Amino acid sequence: MTLAVPDAADRAALADVVGRVVRLDPAAVVRLRDLGGSVAVWAGTPFEVLVAARAPGRVAPGDTTVVGADLLAALSVVDAPETEPGRPVDDRWRGDLPPEGPWGVLGEIAAGEVEAAVARFTTPAALDETAWEGDLEGAVVRVPARCLVAVAGMGWPEDGVSVPVAVSGEGSWLRLDAGPRSVGAAIVRRRRPRLSVLM
Repeated sequence: MTLAVPDAADRAALADVVGRVVRLDPAAVVRLRDLGGSVAVWAGTPFEVLVAARAPGRVAPGDTTVVGADLLAALSVVDAPETEPGRPVDDRWRGDLPPEGPWGVLGEIAAGEVEAAVARFTTPAALDETAWEGDLEGAVVRVPARCLVAVAGMGWPEDGVSVPVAVSGEGSWLRLDAGPRSVGAAIVRRRRPRLSVLM
């Protein structure tokens, strides 16, 4: 298995994202996907949202899951343009991935609102309460508190910047671009449950 991220700044930014994930959950796993010129990185969190990032590069095989701590070591300790990201643990990945795009921006959440949400929504039951609302072609889009708590748990946003809120083209996924913009770091959550097909 090989992960190639040629630029040192991109490796450092990805290592920062993965390091924050591992601090939240030392047992976290990370899914890597080759997008033909870039690598997408996905990780679950204790808040039932995904952390997403991407950088120019490639990974082979083109869709694999590794232990977060192993990937962090490969990015930050080995820190080479091409490295071994860790042993595959594909059977440990749970859940779907959102589409690559397009994403439509609905608005922005001020950094202060993120901090206020963390202070206000303090119980597990409160995590699914609405923390922010936006409009999508006349329909209300609600951001659950767990998304903002996850943003804060990752240590974002930095420098008090606002957090753009976006919805996937078909409207079934929600995205908060809260992390380092250089690698498109974001919190992502499904808005609508996937429909099961009964056979």
